[in-house]
Amino acid sequence: MTAYTVPDLAKAAGGWLGACLWCCLAYFTVEGIVRFRAASRAGKTQSYLLSLSGIVDLLAIFPVPLAFAFGSAPSTSWLFASLWVLKLAQNSPGFALLGRVFLLEAKPLAGVLALFLIILVLSSAAMHVIERDEQPGAFGTLPGALWWAVVTLTTTGYGDAVPHTHLGHLVGSFVMISGIATFGLWTGILATGFAAESRRRNFIQTWDLVSKVPFFQTLDPSAIAEITHMLRRLEVPQWTAIIRRGKSGDCMYFIADGEVQVDVKPAPVRLGTGSFFGELALLGDSIRTANVSTTLPSTLLILDLPDFRTLMAHHPELARAIDAEARRRTSENQQVRELQIQSSVSPS
Repeated sequence: MTAYTVPDLAKAAGGWLGACLWCCLAYFTVEGIVRFRAASRAGKTQSYLLSLSGIVDLLAIFPVPLAFAFGSAPSTSWLFASLWVLKLAQNSPGFALLGRVFLLEAKPLAGVLALFLIILVLSSAAMHVIERDEQPGAFGTLPGALWWAVVTLTTTGYGDAVPHTHLGHLVGSFVMISGIATFGLWTGILATGFAAESRRRNFIQTWDLVSKVPFFQTLDPSAIAEITHMLRRLEVPQWTAIIRRGKSGDCMYFIADGEVQVDVKPAPVRLGTGSFFGELALLGDSIRTANVSTTLPSTLLILDLPDFRTLMAHHPELARAIDAEARRRTSENQQVRELQIQSSVSPS
């Protein structure tokens, strides 16, 4: 679309550019039809057409053909293809999260906006009074002074309007500092809200995973909430190494979903959903005793060493269960080693 507005490029490769644009339009049209049919089958046609996703689909399909139908030049009609960029936000969880933050923080944001408008109006009125005789062209009208206030508050520079009087410089300095403070407040509110909402969503997702692990199902909700704050969630692809033998260990893992393979002798052991591994390094000398890798795409919950110690202190029943499992595995490994030693020294 951008290249189509350059006369030389449009003249040299206009056919190819037009073909690419028509292909994109056809793709978005087919996609919109598929979404519409799915909504119709679900009995949600009206809600789909009035939703943000439905509006974006309509804006991606109809503006360009309508512009051609009304006789606009191709270079003008294809400018409506810039609406296609809205498709990037259609199914983005990041934009959905940001939209929720705007809703949750609407009152603080509106309060800062009111402060911005107050400073904008008062500073423009003050500059109009101070500079109108000195610079009637720039500050002789309130709209002209408002333009100066907007440019100065947004810290983009004075442009073609600069106060000449000392009092005007003083007011301008106050406005610039106020602009930085105002946008700092906006940024802080959004950043804090975004971080809080991200933590809330991660907490809910981790809670759901923790509650499905059989090892934690005997705990009361307050204990699960405490553990949820400790655990970190990790999505691991298939056939990915998680632990390597001989490395220092500072965490243990719970399998919320998927499967891992522990390379021990005489045969590897596979652990599925609800199992845990890596605890031996936390209970012993912190050295990993086996290689562990995923055999399926897996969701793991990671418990770091400091949190592991806190968990063991607050929940003795979990400490006993983990210790018992660790002893069982250690005993099995010891028996395997003894059998290997006996087989190696026995006469052939």
